[in-house]
Amino acid sequence: MKKRILICDDDASIRAFLREALENNYEIVEADDGKEAVRLITREHFDLLITDIKMPGTHGLEAIERIRERNKEIPIIICSAYRLMEDDIIVKTSDVSAFITKPIEVPTIRKKVFELIGS
Repeated sequence: MKKRILICDDDASIRAFLREALENNYEIVEADDGKEAVRLITREHFDLLITDIKMPGTHGLEAIERIRERNKEIPIIICSAYRLMEDDIIVKTSDVSAFITKPIEVPTIRKKVFELIGS
């Protein structure tokens, strides 16, 4: 049985890119905002969350906070175009597993996912 990854990004092209990069080895489910990601994670099992930070509505950090209230174990990768010094603090304080700066490269995301959950 394939491990399940939830991809949360408001940009459909990013979700499609990540799906294409990972779907051969993992089952992919998509959410277009943080609210939907929280809803899915509270109802279904996922082995990994990949999320953007800057999204309309419930943004990535708020979603991570809500998810961590319910699930402290799921690895989380933040993928964002915004990489500031504050992001390093966010990663450390939010119990996030990794931060990958957009544009995302296929070998980078595949390697990080494999490191976190195997295949």
